Amino acid sequence: MSGSSRDVCSEAYVLDAAGLFASLPLTLPGNSYTTPLVAAEVIDSESKKSLEYALVSNKLVIMDPPKESIEKVREVARRIGELGNLSEADISILALAHTLLSRYRRVIVVTDDKSVQNVALYLGAEIYGIKRKTIRRPKLFSYVCPACGYESAEAGTCPVCGHKLRKRSRS
Repeated sequence: MSGSSRDVCSEAYVLDAAGLFASLPLTLPGNSYTTPLVAAEVIDSESKKSLEYALVSNKLVIMDPPKESIEKVREVARRIGELGNLSEADISILALAHTLLSRYRRVIVVTDDKSVQNVALYLGAEIYGIKRKTIRRPKLFSYVCPACGYESAEAGTCPVCGHKLRKRSRS
């Protein structure tokens, strides 16, 4: 290699819980990663066995992303109007994908969650759906009050009139 720490001949898959339930680490061609928050969501015995086998056969690595990556994901998600749609586990896999982008030529986030897919694309990762189609391109969202028209970057209640804000695509 030309002095780079980036492995230009490889790809990494970052899996959410659906990817673990589908036993994908055992079948994917590249390295598979997830976070402790996502692994903790695996509670049924069959998926747990699959998870344990993937770990002992070195097909899956569980790791926490650095705090800097978590903050970057929160910043991007807030900017594009997706922060209110993401769980802490979602943020953790997106932060892990962000971290791995410096080490792998391709990072693919495996999820059916449209909000996770959207943020992943903004971060520069690729996406792969398990049971559902993936989004075609990233979108920007805002939240609008249906009563008075107040607009916000984050979900919640209208501070002007008290109605629930509705998600609206800006792109």
